[in-house]
Amino acid sequence: MTVDILFFGKVADKAGIRQLKMELSDTGGSLLALRDKALGTVFAAGGLDATQVQMSVNQVRVTGDMPLSDGDEVAFFSAFSGG
Repeated sequence: MTVDILFFGKVADKAGIRQLKMELSDTGGSLLALRDKALGTVFAAGGLDATQVQMSVNQVRVTGDMPLSDGDEVAFFSAFSGG
């Protein structure tokens, strides 16, 4: 079972990647565990803090942990600014 991961903005720049597929079994099916697995090296290097990363699942913004399902699309992005 896999999820598609998309990276946007500063998160994509720091991660050096725009898209990735990941096995749910590698994360226990948890959104926050997936975030930490996908961006762990960026967090460890001090390039980003987890609080700076916004998330969406199937194009719906979420703010906390949630279980993921096979085929979900997860996006990680930085806060948008503008007027």
